[in-house]
Amino acid sequence: MIRLLKMGLGIAICALIGGTLTYLGVPLALMFGPIFAVIIFHRFNIQLAIPKYTLTFVQISLGTLVGLMFNQVSLGQADNLFLLLLMLVVCLAVQFSFSYFWFHHKVGWTKQEAMLGSVPGAMAAILALVDHTHAPPQKIVISHTIRLIILIFLAGIVVGSDGDPQPLIEFPSLSLEATFWLIVIVLIGLGAGLALQRVRIPAPFMLTSLAAATVIQSWIDVQIHFPIMITELSMVLIGMNIGNHFIVFPLSSLIKNIYSSAQVVIVNIILTFLITVFASWLTGYPISLLLLAWVPGSMEAMTFAAIAMNLDAGFVMSNHIIRMVIIQSIPSIALFVQERRAKRK
Repeated sequence: MIRLLKMGLGIAICALIGGTLTYLGVPLALMFGPIFAVIIFHRFNIQLAIPKYTLTFVQISLGTLVGLMFNQVSLGQADNLFLLLLMLVVCLAVQFSFSYFWFHHKVGWTKQEAMLGSVPGAMAAILALVDHTHAPPQKIVISHTIRLIILIFLAGIVVGSDGDPQPLIEFPSLSLEATFWLIVIVLIGLGAGLALQRVRIPAPFMLTSLAAATVIQSWIDVQIHFPIMITELSMVLIGMNIGNHFIVFPLSSLIKNIYSSAQVVIVNIILTFLITVFASWLTGYPISLLLLAWVPGSMEAMTFAAIAMNLDAGFVMSNHIIRMVIIQSIPSIALFVQERRAKRK
């Protein structure tokens, strides 16, 4: 009971810090605030614990949110749809290949660390995969966090603002029927995820929840809005999880890994820009629109940047949803095949 009270108090403190920074206009403060809070409290020998199944909760929350959003946007009217999807896959492949080469051959990470650290985006999914594989998570977490910070900072510069719009603190406004279907989505995502885990599919809950939300929302006539408070709680919890990985590093190793990760991010942004220039020439889409749609950053930050620049936010969001599905699926499948081969040997 005492442990639960301490855990709840820690979450409340991190949420308060994140909420205060959000009010002051700091982008994605509900995630970055808890990261700094955990690091600072650790310096005073105070440990902020998080619930055991945090990553499962975050996966289900984000998967359900993205699945419900998927029905609100469409690429169906886009010209050159197949070519755009092909170029998106090419862009992801280039981003991953360069990052993997750099981390494995230049920095000296293991193959597994380099693979998970190179996946372009989807912090929650990668944390879940790291938890499944029991790989040393610190380098991987730093890589993804630095990428997120740099891309959100650049998005803020591009749109001439401080970053993401401030989240509203509001209670869920769901009808009884919408609440019922939301619970059904969560239960199906959880049940299917547990079933896939039994056959050694790693970190499946985001995919199962996304699929359940997409199918059910397209099947019923009730519009389901995912409660923003749950999304905010997920951001706080994942920030605390990231912060717990940061405190393991001594300062010298932390600076070294931040420097290596920053180099990878900057070169990847340049490569993405070159690909978008070529894709823009092929398809006629604006370079700025394709760059926001394909850069390996936060879907929320990039969508907001598109809105602020009067670009097609639905197009940007759709591409990021597709990117998240791809980069969640491929590492899971690769790790599954790798484990099966290891068992056979």
